[in-house]
Amino acid sequence: MSQMITIGLNGQQQLLPTGSAVSDLLSIIGSDGKSVAVVVNEQIIRPEKRPAHLLQEGDQVELLIFAGGG
Repeated sequence: MSQMITIGLNGQQQLLPTGSAVSDLLSIIGSDGKSVAVVVNEQIIRPEKRPAHLLQEGDQVELLIFAGGG
């Protein structure tokens, strides 16, 4: 059985397999990642960096949804 880490996701605890990247998190929660900004420990993770940015135990992740408006 693989190891798990616990991160904060929008203020809630989220379990992830060790070695998960930001892009893996988006897949796990069912987001295509196109309309969200990802902030890890108050640092914006740009879309092209998400596959390489590995999440660590205790990271605080905020997903900000872009809402269209007019």
